[in-house]
Amino acid sequence: MLGAVSNRVRAAYGIGDYAICLYWSGVSLYLLYFYTDIVGISPYAAGLIYGLGIMWDAFTDPFMGFLAERTRSKMGSYRPYIHYGSFPLALSFILLLWVPPFEGTSLIIFLLVVNIIHRTCFTVVSVPYSSLTARITDDSDERTILTSSRMLSAALGTFSISALGFPIILYFGGGEESFGFIYLGIVSGLIAIFILKITVYFVEEREFKANKKDLPSFLEVARSVSKNYPFWIVFSAIIILISTYLMFNNNLIYFTKYALGLHEYQGQILGTLNGATLLAVPFWAYVALKIGKKNTWLVAMITLFVSFSIFYYYPISNLNSLLYILVFIGFGNGATGVLFWSMLPDTIEYGEWKSGIRTESSLYGFMTFAQKGAIAIAVFILGIALTNIGFEPNQVQSEQTLIELKNLMSIIPIIGVCISFVLLYFYPIDKNFHEKLIQDIENRRVLDV
Repeated sequence: MLGAVSNRVRAAYGIGDYAICLYWSGVSLYLLYFYTDIVGISPYAAGLIYGLGIMWDAFTDPFMGFLAERTRSKMGSYRPYIHYGSFPLALSFILLLWVPPFEGTSLIIFLLVVNIIHRTCFTVVSVPYSSLTARITDDSDERTILTSSRMLSAALGTFSISALGFPIILYFGGGEESFGFIYLGIVSGLIAIFILKITVYFVEEREFKANKKDLPSFLEVARSVSKNYPFWIVFSAIIILISTYLMFNNNLIYFTKYALGLHEYQGQILGTLNGATLLAVPFWAYVALKIGKKNTWLVAMITLFVSFSIFYYYPISNLNSLLYILVFIGFGNGATGVLFWSMLPDTIEYGEWKSGIRTESSLYGFMTFAQKGAIAIAVFILGIALTNIGFEPNQVQSEQTLIELKNLMSIIPIIGVCISFVLLYFYPIDKNFHEKLIQDIENRRVLDV
């Protein structure tokens, strides 16, 4: 078993997710609003384009994982994709936030093509980056520390793009938000390129113990993943939570602008939500080391249940009351990334212990395939839901529309939290069980030699 990882490597690996989340959170927070209120297309069309882009991303992830796992170079298997993919990823993000001079069908086709280009570039970088965790160490506690560093940086990246996004848009746009979005893309892209270079330079990959020719086929990998029930528990819990939380996250800008009339405070509002998540990451990581990942997840779900219930029942009417509630929601949400991304590598060893087949990047690819597929469906449903409740971009919304908007933002996430709680209750891997898995795998390798 590999020993402790240096703080330099922990920091260099973790900071990479700052760059990743500039893109991921930038799209999650702003793209739907950009399509409806800036480009001027309907919520239904916006949800369809957004959803199809994510769905394309979902289908390409497993193949990217399969390809990266079989890549051999002086830089390793995963880092070449991060290094060379960072440039086109930045350019595609700028293009994504540009309002093209088209109308009608041409406009829809252009937006969809650009979305797909960006999602492809994102896959090329993000899947190899996520797979690095298992290449750095196989120690469960060390992975929790690595993942905590990563999630802390991810939360910081999300906080940065949420707190500074609208200030950048409004300042550089000079009253024209469409120009401001281009500047947001340029600033984010340049910062992301620089940060990803740090990850590539300071992180080293362990050599694969298996030769490239000895790696399992795609069908064998699929069979191994299908029998890995701890993976499916963790996976199901997180996709349900993410796809339902999306109903809150993607509607927050609309709720702030149309229900509360606080559009000029978007940076402060989004920054408060994601700032609370950022500050909560070290706390949840510490709790996970003390009481275990499963128990920490259950506590976090209780926290989110209470928070969303307060959001639903409390008559929010001003900035301060909204900010207080967002602090609680952000705090509870801080646990999900830390726990999920530290649990997922543990399921790799379970799959190897159960089937004799080790799947790293391929498992991440399978996971993100269904995860993003669920998000795509959720975004498409959100576009339909906004249309059905009578939402009209840049118009005064009816009282009933605003009530239904708040219901979307609270009731659906509450359901997702409850389902996630029940699923993780049956998660079987704790620290002692994982140590036994590692020991059995090592003994098996010795015998095979």
